[in-house]
Amino acid sequence: MSNQEPATILLIDDHPMLRTGVKQLISMAPDITVVGEASNGEQGIELAESLDPDLILLDLNMPGMNGLETLDKTARKVPLRAHCGIQRL
Repeated sequence: MSNQEPATILLIDDHPMLRTGVKQLISMAPDITVVGEASNGEQGIELAESLDPDLILLDLNMPGMNGLETLDKTARKVPLRAHCGIQRL
């Protein structure tokens, strides 16, 4: 077992059932902790500033402020690195 602190994740998605499911899956990994959840971009930006998570899992298709707008505004306030699960062949 490692003495490292668990990685922290902030979930930003407008679907509560999806956030709940992802949170339950993440809870099975002892080295990862969900530190916050937001249902829209505005809440997500505030939580990203206050919680300073290691990773933000962000829905790109949200009503109001979409994920790309949220990412842009968050990046202006919090240093970010982008990762994408999409691979091109």
